[in-house]
Amino acid sequence: MTLSGTISGLTTSGLSLTTLGVNLEIMAGATSFTFGPILGEGVGYDVTAPDQPAGQLCTVANGTGTAGTADISNVVVTCSNETFNVGGTISGLTAPGLVLTNGSDTLSVPAGASSFTMPTAVAYGSDYKVTVSTQPTGLTCDVTNGSGTVAAEAVTNIAVACTDQALTIGGSIRGVERATGLVLVNGTSTYTVPADATSFTLDTPQSSGSAYAVRVQSQPTGMTCSVSNGLGTIAAHSVTDVSITCSEEAYSLGGTVSGLASSGLVLSDGSNTYSVPVNATTFTMPAAVADGSSYTVSVRTQPAGLTCTISGGMGTMASSAVTNVGVTCASTSFTLGGSISGLKTSGLVLTDGTDDLSVSGNAAQFSMPRALAYGSDYAVIIKAQPSSGTCQITHGTGTVNGPVNTVQVAC
Repeated sequence: MTLSGTISGLTTSGLSLTTLGVNLEIMAGATSFTFGPILGEGVGYDVTAPDQPAGQLCTVANGTGTAGTADISNVVVTCSNETFNVGGTISGLTAPGLVLTNGSDTLSVPAGASSFTMPTAVAYGSDYKVTVSTQPTGLTCDVTNGSGTVAAEAVTNIAVACTDQALTIGGSIRGVERATGLVLVNGTSTYTVPADATSFTLDTPQSSGSAYAVRVQSQPTGMTCSVSNGLGTIAAHSVTDVSITCSEEAYSLGGTVSGLASSGLVLSDGSNTYSVPVNATTFTMPAAVADGSSYTVSVRTQPAGLTCTISGGMGTMASSAVTNVGVTCASTSFTLGGSISGLKTSGLVLTDGTDDLSVSGNAAQFSMPRALAYGSDYAVIIKAQPSSGTCQITHGTGTVNGPVNTVQVAC
């Protein structure tokens, strides 16, 4: 698989890019680069700029990651004659060990610090994304305002808040209305939901990095309650977006399967999983879904030697069974991507119904994270608009019969 990307603003010579022991010398005026087919599935990469051009600073965005089954083409290098610092405030840091990261730039923050500035200035017009790479001892720190595009001034509004309070898992409840008997479970922890509840918070405290799987252990009498967004890993803040929808009516969730010639395919609907038998042509998830509940069918485990892709896997349960989710499996898979024009700021998020892709400002092309099975349908849509302006997609739907590079995003 290849590793490539775009370059903007490079007017002088001297820039070099490197990763995995390969070094590229970039000519003045270049608008793109490629390392060629240097990636294999599961290989980690980190594109850096060890040599800067004369009189300019070039910043790399989307330069780190782990290769999947598709080419990587969304690395963005932004060059400018102007650079600005990136930093902000820190609260509650009473212990050592906090490490902040902006791309390949890292900063170890001492206990008691109330502010920070990342070591390397960032080029004007390039993206930044400050995250916590290592939590301090006994604390959990969360970053707000951590990403954006550098304007013509230093970034000073990033906020890092640290706390010694344990994290929690919770969310909303709809439709329980005076019914009793609903019991939720996460691992070995159970929670009995009071009648008329509109929200919940599980009792057992959690820590950053813990996996969670919220499920219904006991249904209320005469009702079915379904969980959405119930699976995940806790980041640096409490989980508040788990959704429980209860109804007197519930319907099956399923669809068709094609090309499943080997074992191992496991599907998930965000709460339950289902192992699909070899050569199956249809599937039905094991638990009915409450009327009005949202659902997302995804591939949890791929079968041996195949790639399976979901189409029509997201929606809201109406007053009938869902039978139109499509699962297409094939021994070959192809990348899904295309071109981007007019994008100046960060914030744009694209989705193909399975994966989300955050696009850096100034990007001229994109490639979704995972390859799609041959013969599967695709639909690329905008999940979030950039911080400035709006984007529209053309040629966003079709059927995969080879590498797809015709999707156009105009901003």
